Amino acid sequence: MAKETLSLGELRNKALGFDRADVRDVHVIKNQDDYLCKDVMGVWNLDKNVLACLAPKNYTVIQHKEAAEGLIEAITSLNIKANAELQLSKHGIHLNIDFPDVKVELTEVGESFTSGLHLVNDYSLQGLIIAPRITRLVCSNGMVISQVIKAKRIRWSEQLKVELEGVIDNMVKEIISSDQRLVNMVSICMRDSVEWQTARLLAKELFKRKKHAKEIMSRCTELNEGRVNRWQFYNAITNYLGVASLKPAAEAWFQNKAQMVLTTPFADLTEQMVKVVER
Repeated sequence: MAKETLSLGELRNKALGFDRADVRDVHVIKNQDDYLCKDVMGVWNLDKNVLACLAPKNYTVIQHKEAAEGLIEAITSLNIKANAELQLSKHGIHLNIDFPDVKVELTEVGESFTSGLHLVNDYSLQGLIIAPRITRLVCSNGMVISQVIKAKRIRWSEQLKVELEGVIDNMVKEIISSDQRLVNMVSICMRDSVEWQTARLLAKELFKRKKHAKEIMSRCTELNEGRVNRWQFYNAITNYLGVASLKPAAEAWFQNKAQMVLTTPFADLTEQMVKVVER
C-alpha cells in the first residue's frame, strides 16, 4: 500500500479501521491424534482471518489501534508538533513521525536535520518497535539512525501510553544530544571516497537489481575528481528510498543496507564485494 501523509488527528481516525488480532491455541493434528501445544500460541489476524505468527504463551498482542493512539497521546502530552506518514503491510503498520520544530544543526559539516521516529507494530514480528529517525532538510531524505541511537522494543502493558511517552521523550533528547556523534560520522563519510565506477559496482552488488543500482548512481552527480564519497552514496540510497514506493519489508532491507554504508568504510565494502564475486 502507498504511503499516506497524515496529521495526528487524521491518524487517530485512520486507526479505527486498523486490523485487529487475538491469540489462539495451536493444535498439531495427525490422523486421530490431537496435540495441544503448551509452549506456543497463534497470533490471529481477525480482519484478514489468517495466522500472523506463532508466539510464546506469555506474549500479549499490542493492537495497531492501541499502538497508534498511545503514540498520539504521548506526543500530545509532550507538546511536540508532529506529522505522520503511514504505510500498511500484511500484518503491520509502519509510521514515520517527523517533528519539524525539533532541529539538529551540524554546522561543522554544513548539514541540518529535523528529528523524528520510525514505529513498526506488526502482528507477525511480536512487538512494537520504535527507532530514531532524522530527515535531511536539504533534500527531505528520511534516515533511520539505529547505529547511533538504539531502537527500542516495547511490550504490552496497561501503562503503554506512559511508557511510550518516556521512550519518545528520551529518544528525542538523545537525538538532539548526539549531534557530535552525528558530526563525527558524517565527517568520516565525507572523507571516504572511491571512483564512480567502483561505487556503481558496489551499488549493483549491494542492491542486486540493475534498476536499483541505476537509480542510486543517477543521484551521485556532484563528483570530486571523478570520485563519490560515502556520504553522497548514502544520501543517494536514502533519496531513492523516498520515491521508490517499496513495500515495508523491502524498505527495511534497504534501510539496513544504507546503515551498513553509513558505518562501513568503502575499503571494507569493496573487500566484501570482491569476496562475493570470487565465490
